[in-house]
Amino acid sequence: MKTPYRKRHGLWIDLLLVGTIAVLGSIVIYLTVLSDDPIFPYEDELIAEATLSNISEEPSIFPGVRIVTDISNDEKMPFAIQYPLTEYEAFNETILTYINEAKDYYTGIMRLQQSSHDLTGELNISLETYEYNHYYSFVLTNKTFLNPDEQETTVTTFLIDYKTGELFDIRTLLNEDLTSLETFATHIQSEIAKNPAYTDHLLQEELALATQPEWDLFKRFALKEESLVVYFNEGEIATAKAGIPTVEMSLSFLNPLLASNFQIAMEAEETIVPKQNTDPTKKRVALTFDDGPHPEVTKQILALLNKYNAKATFFMLGSRVQYYPGLARAIRDAGHEIGNHTWTHSVLTKMSAAAIQKEFESTEQAILKATGQNSTVFRPPYGASNDSVRALIPRTSVNWTIDTLDWKHRDPQQLLPMVKKAMHNNAIVLMHDIHQSTADGLEPVLKYLQSEGYEFVTISEVLQHH
Repeated sequence: MKTPYRKRHGLWIDLLLVGTIAVLGSIVIYLTVLSDDPIFPYEDELIAEATLSNISEEPSIFPGVRIVTDISNDEKMPFAIQYPLTEYEAFNETILTYINEAKDYYTGIMRLQQSSHDLTGELNISLETYEYNHYYSFVLTNKTFLNPDEQETTVTTFLIDYKTGELFDIRTLLNEDLTSLETFATHIQSEIAKNPAYTDHLLQEELALATQPEWDLFKRFALKEESLVVYFNEGEIATAKAGIPTVEMSLSFLNPLLASNFQIAMEAEETIVPKQNTDPTKKRVALTFDDGPHPEVTKQILALLNKYNAKATFFMLGSRVQYYPGLARAIRDAGHEIGNHTWTHSVLTKMSAAAIQKEFESTEQAILKATGQNSTVFRPPYGASNDSVRALIPRTSVNWTIDTLDWKHRDPQQLLPMVKKAMHNNAIVLMHDIHQSTADGLEPVLKYLQSEGYEFVTISEVLQHH
């Protein structure tokens, strides 16, 4: 009789346990889900609470463009964001993808930090809009403060043809012309390097890398009514103290590079590609000096060129630029053109591809470090080149049309006769700024050419007439 009693007693205990579990489960569900103030909110609800924001949308002064303002007053993760929307769905999706990724990155980093620190951050995305003909440029500046000591500032631009809704980039602007891109990139680098606002903050190697003639490096730009602005991110080519480095150029100056859709009716007198002189009576000569700079001879030659208001091109050896960077800067400051002439003056046609590239690149780095800008042209030592060499050098290779043989005769009295004997319009004259005899014989040459009506131009200028 005791055994059935024990079974009945065990059954009641089981029922009591099941009932207790059910009650406790109901309480947990209520507290975590059904209650207006759950004590254990789901993670999704935590995210929703943290990113709770006030979104407003209103029309703008730009036809077809609406401005969205998204503000969160969350104490630990506040943000204020502005962005454009248009009547074109594809464009809107592109903008929203960028905005959502920026918000996700910010909130994700802040949650990680707040799990161990009581820190606050801030996200601010501001919007500037520019209109040129039927094109809009939207410039979004993202300032992300992740803690009191860490700030990231970046610029992203979106350009749209608002007649068609199509996005466009630098390829479209420059008509996918690689030569135009090379000219554009070289000018951007030069403008940044000589801007006094950035002089003390420039990161030379980073500037050189960021301004190589590659399409993907020039994603950030805006078209205004009369100008084009190129943007670099904070810390990309200069220290953070320089802020957001920019280069602004008039569209009339850029006109020769622009695709026909973007060209303007009135072109400036001075353009990024110098205008060709159509006057058949105009006489030009390009004086070139190889193998320098030399601590004494180069100074004398610069003084003579200045006296006759003559511009020239100096093909420098990297090994000498390394020792005389001040002279390289003096050449640049005087407005002369700088060419790359390799590091060791070796015969390139006898060297491996890797060795040829090293000769060029090491010299290029020395020139950039000394002058703040890259070379614009290249001259192979001894004029020795072929298709393989030219394919490895990312510059126009230029030799000469008149060899004065100053390297051979070392006689100042023979310099002028050699020039007179072979002189012709658009001549490229080879001399060397490492021989005292060349400096001693240069003034009669300059005086003669000036009296004959020749204009002294750089290699890049005279090449337009070859």
